[in-house]
Amino acid sequence: MKTYRYVRLDPTGNFTCLVLDPADHGDEKTLTRKLLKECEQVAYLEKPSLPGAVAAIRLMGGEFCGNAAMAAGAWLVRDELAAGSEMSFLMQVSGAPEPVNCRIRRTGEAFEGTVEMPPVKEIREVNIAGMSFTLVRMDGIVHLIREGNPLEMEAAEKLLKEAADTLPDEAVGLLQWNRDTQYMRPLVYVRGSGSLVWENGCGSGSAAVGAAEALRAGNGTRVTQVKQPGGMISVSAEAEDGQILSVQITGQVRVNTETVIEIP
Repeated sequence: MKTYRYVRLDPTGNFTCLVLDPADHGDEKTLTRKLLKECEQVAYLEKPSLPGAVAAIRLMGGEFCGNAAMAAGAWLVRDELAAGSEMSFLMQVSGAPEPVNCRIRRTGEAFEGTVEMPPVKEIREVNIAGMSFTLVRMDGIVHLIREGNPLEMEAAEKLLKEAADTLPDEAVGLLQWNRDTQYMRPLVYVRGSGSLVWENGCGSGSAAVGAAEALRAGNGTRVTQVKQPGGMISVSAEAEDGQILSVQITGQVRVNTETVIEIP
């Protein structure tokens, strides 16, 4: 039996298992499958290869995830921060061509994490299966935002799988968004792992909604509080002349002690 150390992290309900030991390539599918029984996604801690990055994480399907970045950041600096203090650093994250800036602040027993998201590459209106969506594309993932009456779970899952077949992106999200209540229900499909997950909290999905809302509002910085089943993620997005200049997400992170998993 092989053993791997991992830790279960909770960034705004988006439970993430972070594997702390280098994993043999042949073990990753089994490891990921077993860990997905207790979390929504799996990330692997690796040595950084990009200049300036102090750490690197790779998501199970090679996609980008802001929640995983802030969660891993909180784990890495957990012993260095006193209550109320904070630390900023660059982290390499799969799906992003450049390191992203992470700021972690300790708030008692938990942490507050802020992550600078990869640039928004595209925002446009699309029609899929006779329904209108706002498409928001970032490095590593594309999201389809749908307003109006929410779809039933089975219909939403079928729609997302069909949409993913028409898109080149490694990961695709379906975000059912209610502007009046500021509530979002995220469903994410990752091609590499074949996972289809109703997430309790989605960092990149929150960023996509915040970017779309900022573009809709016009020039300036707009803060959108995106409520989700696992809690709220705050998004600050700056728009100018029909372009999104920057997007940051902020959420809460809780860390657990590391444990060990065995695989054949």
